[in-house]
Amino acid sequence: MTDECMLIVFESTHKAIRTERLLLDRIDIDMIPTPREIGASCGLTISFEIADLEAVKGLLSREDKTGIDLYHYNKSSEIKASQRSWED
Repeated sequence: MTDECMLIVFESTHKAIRTERLLLDRIDIDMIPTPREIGASCGLTISFEIADLEAVKGLLSREDKTGIDLYHYNKSSEIKASQRSWED
């Protein structure tokens, strides 16, 4: 994970694995442990480059995003994680 990236955080392992399968062959992603700065989750998070955000949104546009949160993560910032909307 780079110092600045996007994160997809999941409430369930099932959704994490399904989303990984949808993105794996199309976007450069990593499945990582959820950073501790981010609250409760299933413990699995997908990280990807900020430049791929629109492509990820497009690939997941038809998916139910209940229990799936999107974050901008910056390890160097005072506020490391800020939640983003899937709609922006």
